[in-house]
Order: sequence, then C-alpha cells, then structure tokens
Amino acid sequence: MCVAFWSLSHREYSLVLCSNRDEFLSRPTQPAHFHSFDSEPGQTAEPQVLSGRDLRAGGTWLGINTSGKIALLTNITEAYGNYSSSRGHLVSSYLQSSTSRSLQDETRRIVEEDGRYAGFNLLLLAPTSHGEQLTFDGSFVTNHGGGGEIAARSLSDQEKRCGGLSNGIDGSGASDWPKVKHGTKELDDLLRSDPGDLAEVDISEHLFQLLSWRSENPPKARAELRNTIQIEPLPVPAMGSTGSTAPEFYGTRLSTVILIRKNGDVLFIERDIWRIGADGTPWKADPSTQRVFRFTIAPDVVVQHGIST
Repeated sequence: MCVAFWSLSHREYSLVLCSNRDEFLSRPTQPAHFHSFDSEPGQTAEPQVLSGRDLRAGGTWLGINTSGKIALLTNITEAYGNYSSSRGHLVSSYLQSSTSRSLQDETRRIVEEDGRYAGFNLLLLAPTSHGEQLTFDGSFVTNHGGGGEIAARSLSDQEKRCGGLSNGIDGSGASDWPKVKHGTKELDDLLRSDPGDLAEVDISEHLFQLLSWRSENPPKARAELRNTIQIEPLPVPAMGSTGSTAPEFYGTRLSTVILIRKNGDVLFIERDIWRIGADGTPWKADPSTQRVFRFTIAPDVVVQHGIST
C-alpha cells in the first residue's frame, strides 16, 4: 500500500506533495535519479525524468519531469490477477510525453487507450504559467479494480486545497480510510497554521513527520494496513504466493517530499525508511541517507493558459 497527500493552494508553493512507498523490502529498486526510462542505445539527450525505478517491472510509482509534469501511481487493494498491460507504462508514458500536450489531452489519451490493467489509481499533475508564476492542475485516473474500464475526472476544489490518495476504490469509501483521513487533516492543519514564511526545511520536516504517523495498534494483516500511514515491517505472503514459501517483509520503504515554488524552483527529497539486510532482517534507515535534488522548471516548456509557449 502507498499513500500520498498534496495541496495546490499554498501561499508560497504551487505544489506541496508528500508520499510513502510501501512495498516488499526485498523488491529490487533504484533510488531516485534523473533518467529516461529505457532510452534507445546511443541516445545522448539529457535525462528528463526524476524518479526511483522498480527494477522488476521497469516503471516507477512517482516521478517528475523537467517540464514539471508529475505522475503518482498506487495499486488498488485486490486479489492477485494477470493482466495484459503494465501499470508502470501509465506513469512513464505521461512523463515522457510531448510538452505541447495539455493535461486534458493526456488524460483523454489514457482513457481512450483502454488497456487491461490490474487495479490502479493515478494522479496526474501539470503546471500552467501565469506570467512569472506557476499553478498546477490535476486529474485523477482509475479503473476501479483489475480489468475495469478506465475513467478520469478533474480534482475537486477540496482535493486541490488538500487531497489524499491510497489504495482504495474512488467513490467507494477510499477517502474514508483512516490513513487518508488522518493525513489530509494533518496537512490541512499545517496549511492553515503556516503564516507563509516557513523555511523549506521546516515545511519538508513537517511533511516527513506526517508520513511517519503510525496507529496505536500496529497492523497484523494486509486488511489493516489502511489504518496507518507508516508501515513497520510486516511478514506477509507475496502476491501470487502459493503459500509454500516463507513470508516476505512488507513495509514503508521510503518517503518523498516535493515542493515547487511559484517561480518554478523544485525541491525533491527522497528518504529511506525501512531496508532489508543481507540476512533478511529489516532495519530502520538513517534519515541522513536522504537524496536531495533541486532544479527549476523551464518556463519555455510550460503550458501558458492552455497554449504551449
């Protein structure tokens, strides 16, 4: 299970976003770095995408490109199944798409593609230039469960102010999950209490603190993971397991904070939370292992009032 919270209406920032990646601790993964997914051999273009990489499937769960487009993917909690299309393609295709395509065009493309995917929720964000300032708009795309028809909608005004997303089904109680309710309330409280002059380090630490919240009763089964934001290592059977193999440890592998100022300055911080040792024992990572990236969204590639500049 993964979880994310965001706001598109901060006084100083066009976007405030924080997210946990929950996964089997042994799953091969690359930390966040600039790359071009699987670019053609000999390609010399500068890498345009900043994200971690899932080395088993080749995709990512959260990424941003240098023009400011952001995609965040969560899986819907459901029984294991085999489907013809890879969910990771939804993220990579958006982050690698032409800067001239609007958010509405990109959303329409995904819906019309109508691939057969395991259950997913997909948050798409894109910047728009208003003179020297950026704002973000967002779309929510989902198939409501494995093999379902893909549908999309714009973010509501409330979701633009303070939104939350995990592994539930949109319109069927997903926003009532305890972890989503707790996180959105904490973020809303932060937004209301911030006078607008908090330093980046203070805001980012508040967000990492939000992502560290654990329920009083630690989850003991998959169905209880919706009750806590940060998941301590839990031995659970791998998806698709026959039960003949030993359980693997599942938990919060890392936390990410993205802050984008209205002038286009981006701060991206990825912090390890739980890791797995060579002997198979989980251990808590040192916060100093975080990876910090800064860049500025190029104004000449940002859509301006719906028209590419």
